[in-house]
Parts: sequence; C-alpha cells; structure tokens
Amino acid sequence: MIEELKNTFDKFNKKISIKDKIVHTRLDNFNAFAKIGFPGKSLEDWKFSNFNKIISKFKNIRVNLEEKIELEFNNFITEFEHNKIVFVNGFYNKHSFEYENEDKIVFDFLKNGPAYKASGNNSLNLLNNAFFTDGLLLNVKEGYSFQKPLIVYNVFKANKNNNFFNHKLIINVEKNANLELVNNNINLNSEPIFLNTSNFFHVEKYAVLKLFQINHLNNQDLNYNLNDATVLENGVFENFILTCNNEFFKNDVFCFLKENYSSGFINGCILANNNEEHEIKTFTKHIGESTKSYQKVKSVLDKNSKSIFQGKIYVDSHAQKTDGYQLSKAIILDQNSEFDSKPELEIYADDVKCSHGSTSGNLDENAIFYLMSRGLSRSDARKLLIKGFLEDVIETITSEKIKKYFSKRLSILLNEYR
Repeated sequence: MIEELKNTFDKFNKKISIKDKIVHTRLDNFNAFAKIGFPGKSLEDWKFSNFNKIISKFKNIRVNLEEKIELEFNNFITEFEHNKIVFVNGFYNKHSFEYENEDKIVFDFLKNGPAYKASGNNSLNLLNNAFFTDGLLLNVKEGYSFQKPLIVYNVFKANKNNNFFNHKLIINVEKNANLELVNNNINLNSEPIFLNTSNFFHVEKYAVLKLFQINHLNNQDLNYNLNDATVLENGVFENFILTCNNEFFKNDVFCFLKENYSSGFINGCILANNNEEHEIKTFTKHIGESTKSYQKVKSVLDKNSKSIFQGKIYVDSHAQKTDGYQLSKAIILDQNSEFDSKPELEIYADDVKCSHGSTSGNLDENAIFYLMSRGLSRSDARKLLIKGFLEDVIETITSEKIKKYFSKRLSILLNEYR
C-alpha cells in the first residue's frame, strides 16, 4: 500500500506544490512516513487499536486534484448564530466574519504556505505534512474576544477517485483574547473517506480558547485527529469531543501547560455502535507552577464496538502545586463490546494533587425497572439512563449555547442508536 501511496504522492506534490521549498519539505515528510509506515500494535500508543486492519479496507487511496467541486453550502448548524469558514474536499470555499471586527483577526490559508520539517515519530502527522491541501491560519489579536463562535466546516464529497483528505489548523490566540471554535467534519456522500487532520494551537497569557469537535461522518469513514495546544501564563484551553458514527476515530490531544497558572480541560463523549472503534488519547504536560488539568471521558458501547481511553498526566519537577484530575467511565451494553482504559500519572514534584480513575459496567437493571414502573418502555428507559450518563460530561462545557447544541445532538444520536 505504501508503494501505491508513493505514486499518488508524486502526482500530488507535482500538481499542488508551487514553491520549491514546499515541494522538498513535503517529500521529506513523506519519506519519513514511508520509513515508519502506518501505526500498528507494536507501538505503545496504538496497542489497543486495529488501525492496520481498518486502513487495509482502503485498497485505493486517491487524491484527485483535477476535480473542482462547486458547492453552495448553507449553515449545517442553525441552533445559534456563528461565524464560519468552509472548506470543500480540503480546499477553501468561503468564509464569513459578519459578527466580528475583522481588523482584530488575521486570517490566511496554508496552501503553499509555511513549510513543516519532518520530525517526530507520529507517522500520520508526517503524512498530513506531506499531503495537506489547504487549511486555516488564524490569529486573534491581543485583547479581542470573538462575539460569536467560529465554526470551521470541513465538507467532503468523496468518490472512488477522491477519498483521502488531509487538513490542518494553526490558531494563535493572543494575550487577553478569547475564541470559541467548533471543528465540524461532514461527509455528504456515502463513499468512505480517510480523513487525517493535524491542528496546532497557541494560547497566550490570560487568553481563552474553547475548542469543540464534532463529526457528521458515515459509519465506514476513518478519521485520525491530532490537537496540539501550548498554553502560557493564566491561559485556558478547553477541548470537548463528541464522537460517533464513523468506523474508526482516534483523537490525540497534547496539552502543554508551559507557564504558571495555565489550565487545560479535555472532556469527551464516545457513542460507539455496530463494530465501530473510537479512541480518545490525552497527554497533559504540567511545566509551570500552579497549573490545573481536568479530564473526563465517558463511553457507551454496543454491538461489538470498542472504546479506548489513554490518558497521561506528566508533572515536571518545577511544576509545584499542580492540580490534575482524570476520569474515564464506560457503559457496555452487550457481551461483545470492549472498553480499554490506560490512565497514567508521572509525577516528579512533591507538592501536587493528582488523581485518576476508571470504571466500566452495565446499565443498572434496578434503575431500568424503576423507570419502567413509571410508564416508560424498556427502550426509552435505557436511552434516558444513557443520556444522563453522558450529559454529565456535556455539563463541563462552559459555553451555554454550545452546551445546548451538544445536548440536542446527543438526543438525536440516541434516538438513532438502537
């Protein structure tokens, strides 16, 4: 498969890369990927996943640069007013900052933009650096707070000649600035896609970035997503993930609490069904003093599905007065589903407060019986208990309008779930 992918890359690089620097940088990244290959179970971070089995279903990975998609895309989310940036099949389509002072926003695209050196051993990030077509470069200037949320719509209309997409976001929130960002991936066709995204965030002093991830993908789609955030003094990074429907989803979150009093909050809901495999993996690195992190991930599994949570809290020797919390829970609705959890604490400071926990089990039959005795059907009783279980995580969202949207979205998903 890698040899075939190389032929695809050669055509892609020749077509898409205009600047010589980009041509060579893309090639360096692809060559680094080719040496490593797709991630497998031999890697500690992928020991619970069946990525090679799933990627093998994509026997033909194709990037078709000749096809121009004309799409008049209306707002997919109508529950609240928002700014938007629309990408179609990985390329910029349109944007609107109608609620903002655009003098306070620096907005550009990544196509043929900054070059990324091949580094590290994350093969899918190297692949993203080699193949990304377009992306967002956004800087929110000092002291400016977005009046409305910004939604990045990644819209895909795939076919047999165009099923592999790479996208990248690079966002800087300057001192005392504030941004609520919703990253929404949408597959409009039934053709399966392989979506590979890498996102990098820089949160400066006293700034706040609230990042929300939701997919409207199909049950044969494959999605790997990397979020890498660096947070400076008194900055806040909040990341909420709702994952469902697609066959394979892995969300890697790296949160670097670099300076004193910085905070990182990573929370997620996993709703997996019908042989799906979903994973949230976090690594929170406390470097500054008096930093705080909070992680809560809950999963509901049915019909031979799998959920994975890997969470690590690292506390540097200088990171005194760290406060770190981590919790993962799962409800397993059938005998063939699987929940794997790997919480870790690595602590080198002595004045810290850190804890982690993980539990799994079935729905409480006594609670189901009680609800049925009050007139609910067994199916409705189960859905109500599941919703209450997951709503606990949605309550961690600090934006009221976005919290209401995710709560509504969860209700719709549960109505389709069984």
